[in-house]
Amino acid sequence: MRLDDQKNGSPVSNRVDIHHIQLEEGTTINGDAKSRVYTYNEALELVGLGRFHTLLLFICGFCLMSVINETLNMGFIISAAECDLGLSFSDKGILNGAAFCGVVLSSHLWGFLSDTWGRRKVLVLATSCSLAFSVLSTFSLNVWMLIVTRFCVGFFISGNAATSYAYLAEFHTDKSRASHVSWAAMFMAFGMIYLPLLAWCIIPLDAQLDLKLLGARYGLWRLYLLLTSMNAVLILCGITFLPESPKFLLIGKQQDQVLEILARMYRWNQRKPERTFPVKSIALDAIDSAFAEEMQRKSSAGLRYVWDQTVPLFRRPLVGNTARASFLMFGLFAASSGLFMWMPDILNVYINYKDESITICQVVDIIHRNRTAPDVLAEVDNCSVNIDGTIFMITTVMGVLFLLCYILNGAIINRVGKKLLLNIWYVACGLAGIGALWTSDFYLTLLVIVVFLAVGCLGSVLSAISVDLFPTNYRQVVNCGSIKASRVCWRGA
Repeated sequence: MRLDDQKNGSPVSNRVDIHHIQLEEGTTINGDAKSRVYTYNEALELVGLGRFHTLLLFICGFCLMSVINETLNMGFIISAAECDLGLSFSDKGILNGAAFCGVVLSSHLWGFLSDTWGRRKVLVLATSCSLAFSVLSTFSLNVWMLIVTRFCVGFFISGNAATSYAYLAEFHTDKSRASHVSWAAMFMAFGMIYLPLLAWCIIPLDAQLDLKLLGARYGLWRLYLLLTSMNAVLILCGITFLPESPKFLLIGKQQDQVLEILARMYRWNQRKPERTFPVKSIALDAIDSAFAEEMQRKSSAGLRYVWDQTVPLFRRPLVGNTARASFLMFGLFAASSGLFMWMPDILNVYINYKDESITICQVVDIIHRNRTAPDVLAEVDNCSVNIDGTIFMITTVMGVLFLLCYILNGAIINRVGKKLLLNIWYVACGLAGIGALWTSDFYLTLLVIVVFLAVGCLGSVLSAISVDLFPTNYRQVVNCGSIKASRVCWRGA
């Protein structure tokens, strides 16, 4: 109240005007700011970017890298495991596709669990179980034990593929989301560098070292499988410092827990006490509120929701777009990753026949004859496979080139346009694939094969084009379905 009112005999008011509140850090807020309701995006802007998001980026990046590690690592140990397990040509094909088969069968399930159970819980469960089965696979006594355990690895590692992007994106504002998701995707290219580089360090030593475990020979290909799964340990250690997605919790109307998480992120990023975090009330904006209603329907409907979202894609007017999107994704990965899994075997033949001029068709014929010959399935003691470490260095260089292709696509896609960029790559890679059938010079063949395999770097571009063909509420299912098609082609390879 004011003193001059009392002097003039005016009625004394009991109201006290609060002009501002002084905080510890020297900042002030209006009296009504404490009651202000912030949107989730506004709260994230106050949190800012910092150490928390760096850790988040690496953990989500390792999750995506683990998908590449656990699905492609078999291609690098097939030849080394041939003698220990008495692998036939068909056994190798099944082993290469076992993990992808698990991915295909479980991707819808993990997407549903991620939206209803929680992002972080799915990542912890998927990573833990895939690590357990991956370690178990290193002790496989026969080919079918290895096939079953690798199938289980694929079944669980699919949870990382289905959840990592959503988990990462929901900690970011609209301004930073796209760039951080792109950076996380680059970890998949790092996986394609890490796998052959590790194989180059370990696999060629198998002929020089005779390790024993419990009286049985422990081939170095088993150690290789073990080491390729060790980034799961980093994931599990790192994720202990990360909370559940605040947006997921906010959709579940757990505002108090969301505020605690955001305040902790604020402390990590801004290096200020949690009590100075200005947001005391938070709510979803209009778009997120509609999404929350959709998630509630999904949770109440259970797996029926997945069925209701999938069936319309195979009816008019969407069935044509579904077929086109799936066919293009199938062809893209059949042309790239289907061949990439066999590159160690193909390069091994080229190096063993380096004094001869042979085409890729002759190489495939040699591989087939060698794997189906009766003497191949002789006793393990009489079996020997010559593996040149050069093949792993070549595939490492391929991984580096694929990483550069990812960077190039990200730099020019907005200038060139998604469809034109896709068509240019398709034509260039198609011509390289045709050329590979007729060239017999090793270095020229290697060059055109690398260009041909680079088409696999267009997966994200094709996904972006495909989802534009469908209504918003079907886009996640479409993306999942087209990825299923790509995994089916891997399984067939």
